[in-house]
Amino acid sequence: MKKYILFLVAITCVLSACKKESASPDAILQSEATNAPQSLSAVATPELYTVRTIAGIFNAESQPPNLVDGPGPKAKFWKPHGISVSGDGSLYIADFFNSAIRKISTQNIVSTVPLSYNTDTGGGLLPEAVTISPGGTLYIVSTGYGIRIYNKAKGIDVYNRVSNSDSNLDMEQDSKGIMWFVGGKTIGNITGTTIKRNLVDFTSLLASYETLRGIGLGPNGVKYVSTATQLFKVSAQGTITKLFPNVPFTFISGISVTKNGETLYIVDGNAVKKIKDGVITTVCKPLGAADGRDGVGLNADVVAANLALSNSETALFVTDIRNVIRKVTIQ
Repeated sequence: MKKYILFLVAITCVLSACKKESASPDAILQSEATNAPQSLSAVATPELYTVRTIAGIFNAESQPPNLVDGPGPKAKFWKPHGISVSGDGSLYIADFFNSAIRKISTQNIVSTVPLSYNTDTGGGLLPEAVTISPGGTLYIVSTGYGIRIYNKAKGIDVYNRVSNSDSNLDMEQDSKGIMWFVGGKTIGNITGTTIKRNLVDFTSLLASYETLRGIGLGPNGVKYVSTATQLFKVSAQGTITKLFPNVPFTFISGISVTKNGETLYIVDGNAVKKIKDGVITTVCKPLGAADGRDGVGLNADVVAANLALSNSETALFVTDIRNVIRKVTIQ
């Protein structure tokens, strides 16, 4: 991992956010923004996490056929991006260039989720993120097509734009079944089929070329969001605090946080990184060999796009842009 050491400014709390809300207090930034942590220390000896490819055929440039279902090692993806874990442990993946939603069952069988043709989108998708409600409704955010809400059994097929550009979108579900999404410079949510935009507006805090790219949900209504190079905390009341402004993030494209609110995992510069107790650790990253090898910690070659914690929080599931899905065992 990088050898630089960033000066550690006193941090009175540890990071707090989670895939699902909990009753525990928000552990990060209980103080005002003026007391917010400014920097992180880079750990010299990272913990050793096992990285294993569970689905897909490694190929930096996918060759036709680009979409193949079946057992994990025989399936094919084409630039998978967003990933989420359902209540039963199945994985749902936004398979970007295949314009498809893929499912990996707990038996590691890959299938393509059937979606009906939508006249509003012309059948287009280009999904960036996907999640599924307990009732089986799919929520998808897609480049150029915005939001799609789909449940064939219930006769639900809703399409709506997020913003003028509809790109660099992300979404996550809270414990109440509300879907929170980022698009452009704002945060919105979806309850059922009701879409609310511009609930929190970052326009005054971002440069004209910047947009929000990632979102992770914390306890007590707290959200963590990112641009390519900045992390923010948003309180339940909508107060925005910039986190770690002195840290030179490279390109943040995913956020996932433990349920106890103590550990934040991010994808930054295609590397998976862990932030806890004011320390940032590289879990796995791209290697010069670029061969997609599995292995332990920094001996594995991973070019991450996005990530999600398993329900047990013993593993991270990572989409690798070279058309494979990786599992990183963290406990």
